Amino acid sequence: MDRPLTAHSLFEQTQNRLKLSWVSNPDSTDLQSLSGSDVSTRPDLAGYLNLIHPNQIQVLGQEELRYFEALPLDERHSMENRLAHSNPLAILVGDHLEVPEFLTALCKASNIPLWRSPTPSLVLVNFLQYYVSRQLARRTTLHGVFLEVFTIGVLISGEAGCGKSELALELLTRGHRLIADDAPEFMQISPDVVEGNCPEALQDWLEVRRLGILNIRQMLGDSAIKTSKFLRLIVNLKLPNENVDNEQNGRLRGNTSTQQVLDLNMPRIDLPVLPGRNLAVIVEAAVRDFMLKMKGIDAASDFIERHNQLMGNTH
Repeated sequence: MDRPLTAHSLFEQTQNRLKLSWVSNPDSTDLQSLSGSDVSTRPDLAGYLNLIHPNQIQVLGQEELRYFEALPLDERHSMENRLAHSNPLAILVGDHLEVPEFLTALCKASNIPLWRSPTPSLVLVNFLQYYVSRQLARRTTLHGVFLEVFTIGVLISGEAGCGKSELALELLTRGHRLIADDAPEFMQISPDVVEGNCPEALQDWLEVRRLGILNIRQMLGDSAIKTSKFLRLIVNLKLPNENVDNEQNGRLRGNTSTQQVLDLNMPRIDLPVLPGRNLAVIVEAAVRDFMLKMKGIDAASDFIERHNQLMGNTH
């Protein structure tokens, strides 16, 4: 899912947070945009002035402007040409500095958006690197219910009619929290982290068959809702089939596998939906066991080791 970012859209989204104001505002039809591919080809999307590996958002603070003004006129013109040819998304002057006339003239002549902010340049760089990377992160939508269970982000997936919403509702009444129902959106915010959140139109809602749409925030309070969470575990519900009673491979380690979400392989547990099973308790146990495994405690391995020791002592 690609969401291009233009200078005007970025300005509107960060204006209040960074106290931005326009100095040179070119026609929006001539502006370039950033897309998700720029994250991999140019990781430093925002940073201090760099003409060797130009940033898409060039931030100028006291040192950068002082350097420009100290250059001989011919060298400064050369630097200005290199800055213009790098075709940045925008140039931002921070530290509550006055924008030099040469920079205003350059941006107007080259049709480059020019902003000014009283915010310290270090804060501008740190915030824009984080914000732009998140805005351009790769995204995908998965079908299921995304919950926080014992502080762990858990996606409950499965075929239609397998009881995902009923299981989610029972977990919510046991004190866990809803992030998104039906179509949670996931984005990869770092090489090893996928974060899930809820589309605005679906926030607070849970659909339960034969009950309809429920407002979880109003039913259970604000504490029952979580805005976002890192995805750590997938619990996949499976409808009964003729082979379910003959499955023996999961007796020690469970029916575990992985499922690819964007670039990461997420741990997945397959749970058959059978009469008489309390799936909420089973999911809680699965999450607790997953938390232990993250600490290096594997019950199945410990059991096998103890069994081998006892067998060895009998010979």
